[in-house]
Formats: sequence, structure tokens, C-alpha cells
Amino acid sequence: MDQQKVDILISSSVWDPRPWVEGLSKSSWVGNVHVWPTEADLSNVEALFVWKPLADGVIDRLPNIKWISSLGAGVDHLMTDSQIPRHISITRIVDPFLARDMTNYVIMGLMMHQRSMLSHMKHQKSKIWERITYKPLKVGVMGLGALGRHLSEKLVSLGFEVFGYSRTRKTLDGVTCYDETNRNTFLSQTEVLVNLLPVTPQTTDILDASLFQKLTKGAFLINVARGNHLVENDLMEALDSEHLSGALLDVFRDEPLPINNLLWEHPKVTITPHVASVTTPSSAIALLLDNLKRLRGKEPLLHTVDIRKGY
Repeated sequence: MDQQKVDILISSSVWDPRPWVEGLSKSSWVGNVHVWPTEADLSNVEALFVWKPLADGVIDRLPNIKWISSLGAGVDHLMTDSQIPRHISITRIVDPFLARDMTNYVIMGLMMHQRSMLSHMKHQKSKIWERITYKPLKVGVMGLGALGRHLSEKLVSLGFEVFGYSRTRKTLDGVTCYDETNRNTFLSQTEVLVNLLPVTPQTTDILDASLFQKLTKGAFLINVARGNHLVENDLMEALDSEHLSGALLDVFRDEPLPINNLLWEHPKVTITPHVASVTTPSSAIALLLDNLKRLRGKEPLLHTVDIRKGY
């Protein structure tokens, strides 16, 4: 094998691997690009690119694996996988297109809530001419990583009052930032809560009855992080009691969302099928190739994950 080239394995049961194979194969740094499942000899594979879930037995076929990259911004599917040796470098995709798309989606949901667009659409069907007033909203963003920072900055530019929450306090122009020590203060001011937290043992089930009760009465929830953050029954109870006014949900514990899940028919819930921000291969491949060159040159990889933190 050419010592300048790296063999790659792509494992994804969700996305079409062909754009990834075609894009990666054009690089002079790339040797063979394999797609799981395969019976090919994988002993020379050094890089594994994954979108969840990672199939059982993959790692056993990769004796020379040196680097694993998630093909999306999320890495929770890798953090809890017992197949993966702890010494292997793990990275994630940090892509301006991902941040742009996530921000656009959240702004869409926020504006539809603020301007009562679902009510207007119902009125249209009944030929009702009714002006519905609206007010400025205080938006709380939970999670101030790359996606949360981008969203918060854009919301400030649109004139929203923005609060930010993260495990350790951040500093963002125009955003009032909070950390774990004053999370309740953050929640008590929030009228629209946007969840962009990573999934860790500390954040699993964080969107529960206790948290909802700390929000302003009539608050609206937008969950675009992970389904494991949300206790679904607690959300429905908060909606039915009218403590929360509605929710826009893009992520779920079980995906696709089972047809018997009660969220489908709840009148105050809007569902989308995990489309808020989807990796664009042509853009993400540039980052993967940059890291591939770093791997070959024994340089530090970009956007590595801190396994102790889980993100």
C-alpha cells in the first residue's frame, strides 16, 4: 500500500454512501474506500467514518484503525459504543452549513410560534379573517457549542432577547449567559426554550417535568438536539395543563417515530423527521480530508471529542 494513502471504511445504515465514496475517492490521500457490510480485506483501514448505529463486529475487522469520525455533529452514538477502544481518536463534523441549516430551522419554528402561523392556517381553511397580535419573545438556548453559538448570534441580530446556558459559562456578544450554578434563573426568564445540548449522562432526560415547571408559563419548546433529552410523557402533561403552549420536535428516542406514539396526534406538537440540520457530503468531506492529512502527518486532529465529557 502507498504509504501516503489511507484506506477508509464507511458505515451508515441511514445515508446513501455513494456521495461520500465518490467525494473521498477523488483525493490523492485516499486509498481504498470500503462500505460496510463488506467481505473485503479491511486490515489496512485506518479511518472509519460512521453515522449511527455502528454495526456489531465492525471494529473487530479493523486491526489498524487509528481514527473514527462521526459523519454528523452528534457523537453520542460513539460515546456509548463498547466496541470502540478508548485510545482511538474520535472526531465530529463541525461544518458552517450544519450551523446555518440548524439556525434557519430554529428561526422558522420560532417565527411560526411568535406569529401564530398554525392558527392563521386553520383560519384560512375556515375563511376567518382575524388579526392575531404578537409580542417580543425571550429565547433561551441550552447548549452553546458551535450550533448554539451560531443560533444565538443570529437571534440577537434579529432583535430577540437571548439567554444562553452551558455547563461552563460562555461569553457571547448580546447574549446573557448562564451556567450550572444559575440554571433556574436562565429557565425562569425563558419564553421559548431551544435545546441544543449534547447527550451525556448528565443531560439525558433533562427536559422533564421539573425543568418545565421552572419555565415561564406558556413557554414553547424546540428540541433539535436528541430525543434522549426529552421525557415525552412529562412534555404532554405540561402541554395538557397549559403550562407549556406548544412544542416543535425534530428528534426522538425512537426514530422513525413509531406510529403508535401519542406525540403524533397531540394538537400542540409539531413533528419533523430529524431534518433540522443534515450533513452535506460535499462540505463535510473537506473537513474529513483535512483531518486525513493530519492523521498521515501525525498532527493533532480537528474537532476531537473529549470522551470524559461525552462531546
